[in-house]
Amino acid sequence: MKQWFHRILKIISSAIFVILILLMVVIIFYIVRVNFLAGHDKLGEVRINIYTILTQSMYPTIKAGDVIITYKEDNNKYSQGDVITFISEKNGGIAITHRVKEVYEVNDSFSYKTKGDNNNTADNEIIKSENVLGKVVAKIPKVGYIQQFLVSKFGWIVAVILPALGVIIYDALKVILILIGVKEKPVRKYTLKGDEDRIEEARKRLSEVVKNEKEEWCRSR
Repeated sequence: MKQWFHRILKIISSAIFVILILLMVVIIFYIVRVNFLAGHDKLGEVRINIYTILTQSMYPTIKAGDVIITYKEDNNKYSQGDVITFISEKNGGIAITHRVKEVYEVNDSFSYKTKGDNNNTADNEIIKSENVLGKVVAKIPKVGYIQQFLVSKFGWIVAVILPALGVIIYDALKVILILIGVKEKPVRKYTLKGDEDRIEEARKRLSEVVKNEKEEWCRSR
């Protein structure tokens, strides 16, 4: 029962490790691709983006600290009521996430009037379609706080340095315990497949020898 429990734990830990590695690869690929496109003025080709919300302008729909995932449509056409993320030219080019209140169409070109759910008035600028980064398609509550913590110096120490230091200390203690004789060094037994037949034959011969010796001893009596 104990062995099965350890096997299950090992399988679970291995699965979690693989998932984390895959997630890390995806994140690294995403960051590299975004930086590459940004360096070649092709940031508009990025369809899926991830943003951390820093204000309460969309409360209670989206709260500060939430992480949103946006998707950019082919023609950047969105409907009234959609929550979009856009670049605000009147606010220094920062990214803002607000709800579409009105849609304007002129010669197949779209622009939008937006407003934060928690704001009393609409935004004082019309958002051009080329400044829209995408529509909010998913929300992950409070993950932004974890992100902010991990990018801080203390978060880096807690998330990376301390676990690595713990593994090093654990391995060092095992070596020390083995050296001072408190703990025995684990010994693995290996059996070659080619030796199985020879082992079985040796057992048969040993049985025959014992049988013959026993018969001779009985006759001598």
